[in-house]
Amino acid sequence: MRKKRLFAAVFAVVATALAIALLRPQAIVAETEVPITEIRWFNFASKEGWQHIQFTVASEDNTKPVSGSKLRLYHVHIARMFEISHFLCDRDRTSAGYDWSYEVANGNINVGRFKISCNLAREIATTYDLGKPKITIIRRNFHLKDGGPSVALEQYSIPVLNLTKNKISQWMNFVKNLTPIRDSLGADKARSHFPRSRILQQIKGKTRVPVFLPSRLPLSDIQQLDFDVKAGSHGYIIAMYFGKGCRGGACYFGTVEATRDEPVSPPSKLPNDTYRSIQLANGIRGTFFNICGPYCIAFVEWHNGGVLYRIKMKNGRQPELVQMVNSAIKAGQR
Repeated sequence: MRKKRLFAAVFAVVATALAIALLRPQAIVAETEVPITEIRWFNFASKEGWQHIQFTVASEDNTKPVSGSKLRLYHVHIARMFEISHFLCDRDRTSAGYDWSYEVANGNINVGRFKISCNLAREIATTYDLGKPKITIIRRNFHLKDGGPSVALEQYSIPVLNLTKNKISQWMNFVKNLTPIRDSLGADKARSHFPRSRILQQIKGKTRVPVFLPSRLPLSDIQQLDFDVKAGSHGYIIAMYFGKGCRGGACYFGTVEATRDEPVSPPSKLPNDTYRSIQLANGIRGTFFNICGPYCIAFVEWHNGGVLYRIKMKNGRQPELVQMVNSAIKAGQR
């Protein structure tokens, strides 16, 4: 009898809790964990009062549905940008807004930019209301008092939008009409051919490592490069420059290189640098670096058969660089 009473009491508690849960409106964005690779806030205001933030996620397919909701990952990502913009705007009343760079596939693909003004962020917060806060990690790049660069990983408690019931469809319609700003050098722009046959003639017979060369370069057809090719038994290096005969830093475009038995470069600890693991063509894992001094050098490294391959580009962007690397991998060994 005592066991029956205990079972009945437990059942009643569970049933009551379930009923309350079913009646309570669900804030989908607040309760759904969406993996984010990095949110990097460049805390330097422009003359117009705008600041730049990179929003990078691991998933390449941002059309995947969010569990238990009509929302897609894309809708949730945009919501996070508005929530953070509203939070930062309230902290800094002098800010005009935040210029977001939206990247998927760990930065391999740039979706576009969203300029969210503080006025729009506050309007959205009023329209949808704000719910319970969500812990958000942001990498903040800023300048010290002496003008030197610095970086800090900062944790903020940021309220989320209450996307519940009919507000979900309302949000989806709003995001549908929110057109991203495309950069001028997108994937659909002209790309010049890499002179593989000519370069290969200068390498073959001089090196023992397999040769991988890109098929196209992120340049227009009118931009011409001069090539400086060196090869030895343990590798090769192809340096690319703008202008015939120019070999100075101002003319440098990038390099394609390979070295046997060389480890992957260690991560940099400098504030403005980037180091992240990425997925390349044919299931190959690689590493993306962006090292910044007077100018930035972006490069991707990957291993194949004990050989380290590296493609560099001065002031390069990750999507462009990854396209070059993937074209080399897909073309196969030469």
